[in-house]
Amino acid sequence: MNNGKVIVIGGGVGPLAGVKLHQLIIENTKTDGTDQDHFEIYHLSRSGDIPDRTDALLAGKPELPAEGMFRTFKIADTALKTAGKRGVGGIPCNTFHAPAIFTRFTRLVSEAGLTLPALNMLEETAAFITTRYPSIRTLGIMSTTGTRKAGVYHDMLEPLGFSLVEIDENDQKELHEAIYNHTWGIKAVSQISLRIRNKFERFLRKLIEKGAEAVILGCTEIPLALPEEELFGVPLIDPMLALARALIREANPQKCI
Repeated sequence: MNNGKVIVIGGGVGPLAGVKLHQLIIENTKTDGTDQDHFEIYHLSRSGDIPDRTDALLAGKPELPAEGMFRTFKIADTALKTAGKRGVGGIPCNTFHAPAIFTRFTRLVSEAGLTLPALNMLEETAAFITTRYPSIRTLGIMSTTGTRKAGVYHDMLEPLGFSLVEIDENDQKELHEAIYNHTWGIKAVSQISLRIRNKFERFLRKLIEKGAEAVILGCTEIPLALPEEELFGVPLIDPMLALARALIREANPQKCI
């Protein structure tokens, strides 16, 4: 029987993002082989209350997704108190962790006196890279345009001694379209066509040509297109894996695989 904290997933930030994080938590949890030894997980997906994070950043309205996710965590906090349990939360969206959004969110959580902390996925990704790939210094990054313009990975990783390379601006427009296109993008169909797969393989090769020794898949939809741990000789870093393992660590460190 698992006696750890409840894990809370703040979903609604990508059609499959919360589902994938839930799956990664299960896959990285050490159990005795019974259903009952897995973590209790509260997965709240309230996309109607959480506007698109890139749109919010570009429109200068980062408070909108922050406030929506705060309401999600408030619901989860109430559920935890009703059950007499403690929890730890995670939000499977890279762009949500742009300081303009995430700092406002955490301030709202603190001011409301919620007892449910949220891990910072970007900080956990930095720790994951440093621990698992200590010799790597040049990182490629694929992300939404919002994450790219916010510079969140640059701000997080460059002070740690990493160099970051990105695809060209024209390719960035194409990358963003592959995620967001209302007809064939990953968010729209949640299916990976050969068209999308080929695009992301091409973006990856361009980052390798620029010297990337590993590549961060900095949008929760991108690992759906590139699910491998390594491709074309370089590791692929999935921030959701880093977050999943961190949530397990904080909920019950004895359950980490």
